Amino acid sequence: MQINDYDPIADLYDTYVPLTHDIDFFVNETHKSSGEVLELMSGSGRISIPLIKSGVKLTCVDKSAGMNAVLKNKLTQLGLNADIVQMDVCELELHKQFGMVIIPLNSFSHITTPINQFMALDRIHRHLVPGGTFICTLGNPYVRQQNINGHLRLLRQFLLPETNGKLLLWTLEQCESVDPQVVDSLQFYEEYDARGVLISKRVLELRFRLSYIDEFEKLATLVGFKLKAFYGDYIYSDFNRDSPDMIWVLENPG
Repeated sequence: MQINDYDPIADLYDTYVPLTHDIDFFVNETHKSSGEVLELMSGSGRISIPLIKSGVKLTCVDKSAGMNAVLKNKLTQLGLNADIVQMDVCELELHKQFGMVIIPLNSFSHITTPINQFMALDRIHRHLVPGGTFICTLGNPYVRQQNINGHLRLLRQFLLPETNGKLLLWTLEQCESVDPQVVDSLQFYEEYDARGVLISKRVLELRFRLSYIDEFEKLATLVGFKLKAFYGDYIYSDFNRDSPDMIWVLENPG
């Protein structure tokens, strides 16, 4: 079992991540770009498809073959088009530049060392035209760490319309002893039929980093980014200690 490998649960992803709260934000922001848009860690297309439908010319990059396959199938069914590339963001090389690069849903946190985060930011910086924008979303570590206690908990239940059954998502998170900013997480997926009989159980091993403001801003500055805006949510509120998110809007000044 590989860490941060979404292939085994790619077919379940849309069921347990039915989020829409950030879609309007990304549609609005990408329409400010005069060039093509690059979405990194694009997954099954939760953000990608609304962007494409709104007229954005999009390239999608994810290292998960399973998630890319789900996205390709959706695009085919909807009659939509996008370039889809299987690649690790730390090794990003597309031989072109974009007007905007985005990483939604705090996915950048799966890059768990400052060295690798610097490598990824440097690759992203190279793929932006002068004056281009990079939007990176991260969870607020002060809020996120409140639920990291080493205890198994039921995160949520989801209906499975095709079987009239349920999907139960359990999670167990704990900070590493060597680097307490790095969190090891186990997610357990239990599928039950309409009678409540367990028919499938899967496990996903995740690792992510709680990045604090000073740390991330220092890395971004070293790479050559300039801060354009910094928000605490997707309705453009100022960031504070209780904000759910850290939304970084960075510029390649050229």
